[in-house]
Amino acid sequence: MNRILPVILAVILIIGMFTTGCGGGPCEKEPAGVRDMDIWADESLPPQYLLHLVTVQWDGCHEFDSYNMIRADNTTIIVDVFNLDCPNGCPDAEFYFELTIPLGSDFIPCGNYTVKVNDVTVSFVAGVIMINPAPILDIEVWNDGSSPSQYFVDVLTEEPSICDYFDSYNVTRAGNTSIIVEVFNRRCCTGCPDDMYSEYDWHTIPIGNDFIPGGNYTVVVNDVTETFVA
Repeated sequence: MNRILPVILAVILIIGMFTTGCGGGPCEKEPAGVRDMDIWADESLPPQYLLHLVTVQWDGCHEFDSYNMIRADNTTIIVDVFNLDCPNGCPDAEFYFELTIPLGSDFIPCGNYTVKVNDVTVSFVAGVIMINPAPILDIEVWNDGSSPSQYFVDVLTEEPSICDYFDSYNVTRAGNTSIIVEVFNRRCCTGCPDDMYSEYDWHTIPIGNDFIPGGNYTVVVNDVTETFVA
């Protein structure tokens, strides 16, 4: 009992600080500044997602107060984080407060989600994923007829299984006449049934407008190549 009593007294003192404020005067609740945020998942099944936050107390008059979380829609989570501002003779120094907020586990593997914390937004993809080059079934180069013409390559990709989704692309110039386009799928490693499944999607990718009229050019998309005359 002798060890427990000081802990209880300390908790009572901390509660008193949060309710009366550091300076003893009236306190106002206001949105906290967000310095850093990160989202991660634990190793449970299904994974539990957690939001780690570092909030800012602009000076010694500010204290962390509370947070509120709502699921705005199927893919958006809104978290409001608040400080107490107790402007009564507090030290002029910036402080930081770290907290971890559970976001839940009802996320679709490979789904795109957005978390908004006050005025800061971060996106994440649910599920453990791998990024792989996408299988390319066909490509077509065309221009929009403007002056100078903007060129595009339409790419038909394959998502070989129900675990595969189109992810991203990257365009680079290799020398004066070659355009390298890398196209990627993302693959979920958890929560996906292992069955036969294929889906095909066209993606339009801009490749630039700095081409010499009459010049011969080559576009390489993963392992598929096409040539065109500008």
